[in-house]
Amino acid sequence: MTRPRLIFVNRVYWPATAATAQLLTDLAESLAARGWPVHIICAGQESGAHQGVMIHRTGADHQLGGLCSRVRRYSDFNRRAKQQLATLAGPNDIVVLMTDPPLLGAHLTGLALRRGARVIHWTQDIYPEIVTAHLGQLTAWPLWPWRLKRNAAWRAAQGSVTLSASMAAIVAEATPTITTAIIPNWAPRELQVPAPAEAIAACRAKWGLADKCIVAYSGNLGRVHDFMTILAAAARLKNQPEIAFLFIGTGARFDGLRSAATARQLKNISFLPPVSRENLAIALAATDIQLVTLNPAFAHLVYPSKLAGALAAGRPVLFVGPSQGEIAQLLTTEDCGRAVPPGDDEALAAIITEWQLDLPRRRQLERKARAAYTKYFTLTHAVERWIEILQKVAAPVNN
Repeated sequence: MTRPRLIFVNRVYWPATAATAQLLTDLAESLAARGWPVHIICAGQESGAHQGVMIHRTGADHQLGGLCSRVRRYSDFNRRAKQQLATLAGPNDIVVLMTDPPLLGAHLTGLALRRGARVIHWTQDIYPEIVTAHLGQLTAWPLWPWRLKRNAAWRAAQGSVTLSASMAAIVAEATPTITTAIIPNWAPRELQVPAPAEAIAACRAKWGLADKCIVAYSGNLGRVHDFMTILAAAARLKNQPEIAFLFIGTGARFDGLRSAATARQLKNISFLPPVSRENLAIALAATDIQLVTLNPAFAHLVYPSKLAGALAAGRPVLFVGPSQGEIAQLLTTEDCGRAVPPGDDEALAAIITEWQLDLPRRRQLERKARAAYTKYFTLTHAVERWIEILQKVAAPVNN
């Protein structure tokens, strides 16, 4: 069977460092290396080929500002991407629509189908429900037309991919006739090989935390995460100088989080800027315990990608989030971490202290964390699953 062209649409792509940019870059380049013709429609200024992938830039700037600026830039990208897709897509192509901007699929599915292409929705976040969860039920009524458009786009597609069983259930409710594949986001490919011990030691020394038990949150400090439980646990442990908390990254909650830590005089908390992808394996492995958090209101709408990176680095995970959710179940099943309900800072502080004192147990958790990564979160596994889906969507329909 001749392989169809693949056209991925997402606002960000290489060399951008946003999570979806890195994921799409990994997948696109891996598929291109296996002989698939891959095209990307994304924001930016310079089109051309990179690592076997043809990149079609819309000319729009991918940098974001406040809410009004985001709305304008999202709208501009949707318009420009639609123009690009109208020119590029044709019969038998497979168009994969991501969720940056939110509801991108609602804008572009109809056009792709009219051009004779087949459509797969790769759902990273479920909008507009995220907006309702963030702003409250008063937003639900004004957003219902977008929900209807989104559902119609899901139903019209030939395939659907999402990150977790709970997210897949939401998609399945709207599209009972379409099978939704679950492919968790993988750890960045740079983490396939463990970081060398010398580089890890040098990183800890550079941070000035060489002799500490480092409890770290690495990644986007976004609105769907719970940070107050971490701050409260740090306050409980502020008189234990052997334990240090580290936030690596930026995001919508960064300023508020740093201000709250300063107001509480939590000198056991440090803040660092985002780490480059090339140095991510070292930075993650230079910590002792990794934090992953999720506000329960968003538990069925997103799946934190940072979990995969933490496990790939071989670091035990403390999850602040729903204790009956998929992440909590995975940590328990694979014995590579623990879950703590939001607000239970006493339990969080107790587990951190327990692990800090029990190095043999921590080493056991580290080995099991790496094993869980190998089992669930490798790029190789994800690419194989994607190829299965693409081949199924590309197969001729028997009437």
